[in-house]
Amino acid sequence: MKSKIFLLVAMLGAVLATASCTGKDNGPENDISPQNQGAAHKGPTAVFIGDSITWQWARASRTDDKSKIVIPLEPLPGFMKMEGNSVTTSFHPGFFTLNNYSNKGISAENTTQMLARYKTDVLDQDPFIVVIMGGTNDLAQGTGKPKILENLSAMAEQAAAAKMKVVLCSVTPCNDSYSRLSSPNTKGAHIITLNKMIKEYADGKGFTYCDYWSALLADDGLALKPEYRLYDNLHPNPDAYTVMEGIIKPIIDSLLR
Repeated sequence: MKSKIFLLVAMLGAVLATASCTGKDNGPENDISPQNQGAAHKGPTAVFIGDSITWQWARASRTDDKSKIVIPLEPLPGFMKMEGNSVTTSFHPGFFTLNNYSNKGISAENTTQMLARYKTDVLDQDPFIVVIMGGTNDLAQGTGKPKILENLSAMAEQAAAAKMKVVLCSVTPCNDSYSRLSSPNTKGAHIITLNKMIKEYADGKGFTYCDYWSALLADDGLALKPEYRLYDNLHPNPDAYTVMEGIIKPIIDSLLR
């Protein structure tokens, strides 16, 4: 009888020891699955950080002097309406408020400026997902692509260290004239190269790459499609943001599963 009791106790001890070892690696406190990461973060579902292309996305409206509009005005595109002598363009703030996303884009910023405010505007918000898009203004200012990637990777890796999911986005196509590069007519080629560098980095680190560029690209393989751009040929119009939303939201949803 004593030997049976001793055997039973020994078996029970082995089971408990096995459970203890298993729990050390896979217990709830060490589980880094999306479900447990989500439970650990108290902020918005996603924070979008970027420059004016991100900032504009969440604006309720934008009014421009009619004299500056160089796209055909008869008839007006569906996203525009006349108000006196001005044209009002409505963007998509509801995309952010309805999905518990936070927009932290600031117009005219480069990636160095984005990185400088990254802790306050992103990390301290404690989101589950960080969506990073920048580089257009860097290229316009003549910043080298390695430096741009260095800034983007610093943001991505800080988020990953905080157990946040990371989405790195392509730079969107734009006109060649918006540039201080020594060879302005090759800006589209610079964007292509930068996007390739961003994608290779994201793939190598296990981050998610979001490709807006391909969906917005004109037939020339360099510029923003005419139907997706504002009068400056640089900023996406609301129809373009609809396309971008159709790309990014499924990515975010997949990271939440």
